[in-house]
Amino acid sequence: MSAVPAVPSLPPALPVLNGPAALREVARAFAHVADFGRFTAGLENALGRAAFFTDARVQLLAGPADATAFRGDRLTLPLAGAERLHGALHVGGAGDKAGGGGARPFGPEDLHLLSSLAAVLAAAMDHAVRHGELSRNLDVLSLLLDLAPVGLVAIHADGRLALANEAARRWLGAERTDMVAARLAPESLGVDWRSQPQFHLRLGGQLIYGEARPCVAADAAGDAPAGATALVLVDLTPQQAQLMDGLQRELYRCRWLGLKLSFVLLEAREIAGGLLQRLPALRARLQPGELAGPYDAHRIGLVLPGLDQGVALHCLRALVPLLPCAGLQAAVVPAEGANAAEHVLAAALAQMRPATTALRPALLLHDDYAAVNDMLALVLGRQFEIVKSTRFADAVAHLRARPFDALVTEVDLREGGSGLELARLARQLQPALRPIFTTVAHELPLAAADPLLTGHGVIHKPFDLARIEAVFEPIRLG
Repeated sequence: MSAVPAVPSLPPALPVLNGPAALREVARAFAHVADFGRFTAGLENALGRAAFFTDARVQLLAGPADATAFRGDRLTLPLAGAERLHGALHVGGAGDKAGGGGARPFGPEDLHLLSSLAAVLAAAMDHAVRHGELSRNLDVLSLLLDLAPVGLVAIHADGRLALANEAARRWLGAERTDMVAARLAPESLGVDWRSQPQFHLRLGGQLIYGEARPCVAADAAGDAPAGATALVLVDLTPQQAQLMDGLQRELYRCRWLGLKLSFVLLEAREIAGGLLQRLPALRARLQPGELAGPYDAHRIGLVLPGLDQGVALHCLRALVPLLPCAGLQAAVVPAEGANAAEHVLAAALAQMRPATTALRPALLLHDDYAAVNDMLALVLGRQFEIVKSTRFADAVAHLRARPFDALVTEVDLREGGSGLELARLARQLQPALRPIFTTVAHELPLAAADPLLTGHGVIHKPFDLARIEAVFEPIRLG
């Protein structure tokens, strides 16, 4: 008598469940799906009328599937998913209660119910596998988000919280994710991020800048947009400290080396499209050794070593196209004589003016006759900031007090000294200043021969409007 060949065994398997238990597990796994429990209960009720259902066995595989592993003493249906074989549904065979130890006959209705049950279980396993993969991916994503240096909060369109990473929870003072929503309420946060999508606030001693960014994605049908909001929170405290530490470091260095040092403070009241967004472009235009950074969400500072106030103004005018125009305020202060960065900042805050005024080219008009100054101011006042003087000592005081783009002076002064002497002193105090002489003489050989007066301009009296415009146009354009 020949030996009966061994029946191939199934791959490593998970515990075997009978039919009702398998359906209950499916219902439990998909409890979050609306009405799925009612569906499985109805299916169990329908299948329960078949005598074989209670004795049916569901065997799920834990390893690679072997499609040849079907036993010959049972009716076996594969639980074939879309991409893999999840297991098998065994019904009937010797030893089953209803079978009485013999073969079980199956009618068409039985086979239809069994095939429906196998299809449902296979589809459920497909979704379970995808759900498990999604859950694992979400766990990895959560770990990555917690490593991000910014705070991230996602909020559904209906106001439900989707996620909040570790930085956001820490800055908002929320020990758990479910506490974040309460911390984001306007009465708790101090700002309504829905109506003010760019904001900054002090949280736990830190300066936090926040942006609410709408996330528009297609719904499941690919039609109507389903909106959510992402809050991005950035801790500006380290950058603020870097700006102030850099300013203090340059104060020491420039004093030791005898260098000029200028500090620029810019302010824009509107955060949206404001200075923080323009900061990368500003930094790209700076020279080595120069520093730009945020003081808060409204203000940024520029540390410009080696530049006096006049040159710093000239450089800042070149950056104007990169800056937001609406409500822009500016101050440029000399810093080399200060002892502490806080003193420089205080001086800049005290001198804040509209940028159209602060960055406007400035002229010092000096003539013994006030009427001459007034006439030139009438012609040039729309394009330049004008300061007038009729006394030599006053002109020197103005030159020591603030920067000018040009000095306009009569050559033959009656009081204090000549215009050439005033221009030489002005160039010593402000090397970038351009001297402009007014005179009735046709030639100025002394000015032409003096290297300290290189680049000077001449306007002959009586004045010619076209000549005035030609001389001052390069100064206006910077």
